[in-house]
Amino acid sequence: MSKEIALDLKRYNTPEKLFSLPYDTASLAIEASSGDIPRVNTTYFVLNDRKVIAPGKDKRDVAEMFIQDESPETRAANKIIENLKNDPTDFTYTWISPSGPWPESRIEVGHKTKTKNGRFNYIKKYDISTVASPEMCLEMGQLLASIARNGTPFPQQADDLRDIIFKLDVPEGMNPFEYLESLLYPYIPEKDRFKSILDGTADKNKMEAIKVARTVTKPIVENPQLIYLAPKRYGAYIETEMMNKGYGMEPERFGCGGSNISTTTRSLSYKTSTITPGFDHEDRYGSLSFTCPKCGATNTRPFGQLISNCSHCGGDVRC
Repeated sequence: MSKEIALDLKRYNTPEKLFSLPYDTASLAIEASSGDIPRVNTTYFVLNDRKVIAPGKDKRDVAEMFIQDESPETRAANKIIENLKNDPTDFTYTWISPSGPWPESRIEVGHKTKTKNGRFNYIKKYDISTVASPEMCLEMGQLLASIARNGTPFPQQADDLRDIIFKLDVPEGMNPFEYLESLLYPYIPEKDRFKSILDGTADKNKMEAIKVARTVTKPIVENPQLIYLAPKRYGAYIETEMMNKGYGMEPERFGCGGSNISTTTRSLSYKTSTITPGFDHEDRYGSLSFTCPKCGATNTRPFGQLISNCSHCGGDVRC
């Protein structure tokens, strides 16, 4: 468990926002992973009647999920959304956020196309966390600018990169992400990043992380009043439970670029050295989690309610 909390629950103050909690948790678990998972986070944006949504995550327009400020990250995110809405052609793109002040760089690679039935335009994108230096990022950006569509600015220094979306046309018949790998591979030290994109590992990791996050966040999603009791403490609880299930996090890595949603976590710094799983996880009846005396399995009951039978074996658990 890290000493810095990235997941502060107080912003999940509507049913729509609360519904996205497992997905945000899964993204955090991958982007800030302290384990062996390739730190590549898969996301989809779909254009549906002029509204851009993240399927399965939230029914709101994704722009409503952003903190609207004048940061380069926000400007870049809005540019990508506008391109999805207004560019009728297929395109592949890269956005680069060099390290500083955050310790790592973020490279976002994506491809815009149509669904097989032709009904919807969508972007599939990957956020890649990397230790690539600002100098390497600048070389990467200058290469991309030299082959990008007309009108793409040529970056003179690393800080210029955050304001540029490098839109590329992929050679006919070539996989867009294979094309990007051929261009960017020399500049990214972690060779597992593109490998995980091309062999499907990144997609599988995201689906598995969502599955685990749904289980971990279920007591909170079903009992949202817990958020108002102690939003940061229950954020710490989620991070600890994710760690116990193999998704350890280093939140100081998080928010270094790509995902604009992560900007909400940047100023959070809640010390957790004395926090343990299960804190405040109780109501007037006692702990929300308890062990079945018959089968020994752990049950979690809804806040403010008692249950009569074990959810695992059906045994009587009434006091």
